Amino acid sequence: MPAAFRFRLRVALTAAVFFCVCAAPAVCSEKAFTIDDMLRVAMIDDLRLSADGRHVAFTVTRAVMDEQGGDLRSRVYVADAAKSLARPVTSEREVCEKPVFSPHGSRLAYLVQTDDTTDAVVMSLGTGHTRRLTHGRGDVLDLAFTPDGKALAMTMTMNGGSGNRETNCDADVDVLDEEGGAAGLFLLPLAGQGALRGLVTDRDVGGFVFSPDGGRIAFETTPPDAPPRGRRGNTVAGRAQPQDAAQTDIAMVDVKTGRVVPVAATADSETSPCFSPDGKWLAYVATRAPGFYYSAARVMIVPASGGAPRALAATPDARPEMLGWSADGGTIYVREIEGTGAVVLALPVSGAAPRTVSGTPRMVSQAAVSASGNALGMVLVDSDLPPEAYLTPLGRFAPKPVSAVNKEFVGYRLGKTEVVRWKAADGTVLEGLYTHPVTPGSGPPPLLVELHGGPAVAADRQYLGALNYYPLAVFSERGYALFQPNVRGSDGYGPAFRMAIKGDWGGVDFADLQSGIDALVARKLADPKRLGVMGWSYGGYLTAWTIGHTDRFAAASIGAGITDLVSQSGSMDLPDFIPLYFGGEAYERFQTLFDHSPLKYAAAIKTPTLFQHGVSDERVPFTQSLELYTALSRLGVPTKLAAYPRSGHDVTEPSLIRDLMVRNLDWFTRYVPIAPVETAFFFGDAATVPPVRENGKTGAGDRPGAGGGPCPRPGS
Repeated sequence: MPAAFRFRLRVALTAAVFFCVCAAPAVCSEKAFTIDDMLRVAMIDDLRLSADGRHVAFTVTRAVMDEQGGDLRSRVYVADAAKSLARPVTSEREVCEKPVFSPHGSRLAYLVQTDDTTDAVVMSLGTGHTRRLTHGRGDVLDLAFTPDGKALAMTMTMNGGSGNRETNCDADVDVLDEEGGAAGLFLLPLAGQGALRGLVTDRDVGGFVFSPDGGRIAFETTPPDAPPRGRRGNTVAGRAQPQDAAQTDIAMVDVKTGRVVPVAATADSETSPCFSPDGKWLAYVATRAPGFYYSAARVMIVPASGGAPRALAATPDARPEMLGWSADGGTIYVREIEGTGAVVLALPVSGAAPRTVSGTPRMVSQAAVSASGNALGMVLVDSDLPPEAYLTPLGRFAPKPVSAVNKEFVGYRLGKTEVVRWKAADGTVLEGLYTHPVTPGSGPPPLLVELHGGPAVAADRQYLGALNYYPLAVFSERGYALFQPNVRGSDGYGPAFRMAIKGDWGGVDFADLQSGIDALVARKLADPKRLGVMGWSYGGYLTAWTIGHTDRFAAASIGAGITDLVSQSGSMDLPDFIPLYFGGEAYERFQTLFDHSPLKYAAAIKTPTLFQHGVSDERVPFTQSLELYTALSRLGVPTKLAAYPRSGHDVTEPSLIRDLMVRNLDWFTRYVPIAPVETAFFFGDAATVPPVRENGKTGAGDRPGAGGGPCPRPGS
């Protein structure tokens, strides 16, 4: 998601040194990707292993189209690695998630969504028999078997209370920041009709884990007297830095007595508790305060009986994701972003330097370690490799595939993707991903730039044909080159790189983007007369900023983008986000925030611009697009605003995702010709767009006959 006023408009070409490394092989085939093909690529999530490391469970999510617009539906798959590939064990009509094995691997518990709640279900893997456990008593968020397998612990928000509705009020009105809605920790016996027992109900509970003997549960929490994560209690007058509303601690509850004691409760944010095999140590991840969106994190260990914590060696990106312990308790395994990929690292408890465990050039998009510490499960993916699940012994890295849910796409053709690097004017080495057109032309190709969100995430080597609001595989098939830069502020390059844009959105990040494009043009990998730019969330912000400070782009697409940092600061669902990046609240940094807002530079924008936004977005409210769209419309800039119903910051209905992709394909085909400018002609609409509410009109300079009439909302 989410600078800066003293911006550097561009870096001199002579200061940009460019080179390419790590070329990924192109897929040779006669099958061409279409938007409908992209909608069929499966996503793998919630990877879990049985305690002995022999079985793997995960969810497979697919887009399912129907007359009501469709849905993303997730099924649980289970594999016995020694026998066969994974098979589905839940119905295709259900939406299931978070599978977890019983200690002996004979049963599986998971969550299933209903119309009103999320219930817990337990299944016998031998017979397939299932039993629903919670029956709508609340929304279950996560669950785990007790070490003896006789009960399930679960976090859930209970139904039946007044929630955020004021007493004696009949209207369906929510009152912000009122008490209610916190997730408690509960224990449910599996024998007979055992009663649900509350273990921790006086505070919000996040992730949790049992001690090996089952006597204690360590869990993420906030103190009972902490202010709600809302619009009060987040800033103290006179502080140099705003307080971070995301701060969490780790506590431990005795399962028999219900007694809660703090384990790690500092100003840092402590998360992801994980017991050692002997139960004597507790590992966790501590993220430095304030600014948990970009700050450095480190794995810590503390005696489970109490005592002072000890930090293990720092990881390269300082953002480790906890996976588990080795069987002998001497190593902790973590996953971490590394440039445009991700790896699994081994952290010795002795404090020695980390070493890489995942000996593969492919990206480890997910990973899990068995409770016995003998097996590693992974989802491997790359620009030319669709996601599949794999299993390997931890002592010898030899990944074996345990799924084939995307086998049909191995034969589809894709443009070759390379990691490209260049130097900024100050000598900083930067990198990103460059994808060649499937069929290169005789000269430099048209280039479309996709800017990632975050801002503290990264452009990584996800499968080019995967479901995306921007149809990257289709763009490449049509003749466009693609550029996904990791400008400063991105993840994967260490905390200093992430923090480089604090107080400077639109400054060094914009300069890095410009220098990268200059380098591509110098290498004849991009035609400077045929450039387009797009991005979602913070990527939408940087797109909006970019077209207000250069006319080099022929078209832009802004998805759920921030355009006014002043109004964004007080209206988003993360009230500390903008203050942490800019050092104060909107009323304290008003001029600074507006200086860094794309809206301030609207009069300089000449680029035809498409806006796309969910009408119920709480992360970046819909009005952020509306503000800049209104300005461009009144200025006569060709522009359109597509408003997506029933959608928040993420658009999840397949018919609406298809609309996003089709509109982006049409917009760039219209304004960034595939043929060289000297011989270019404009195409008609790239595809028939399904109905969605669109606020827009043909602006001055818009192509006659290109469509653009209002589309009604489905059912209106």
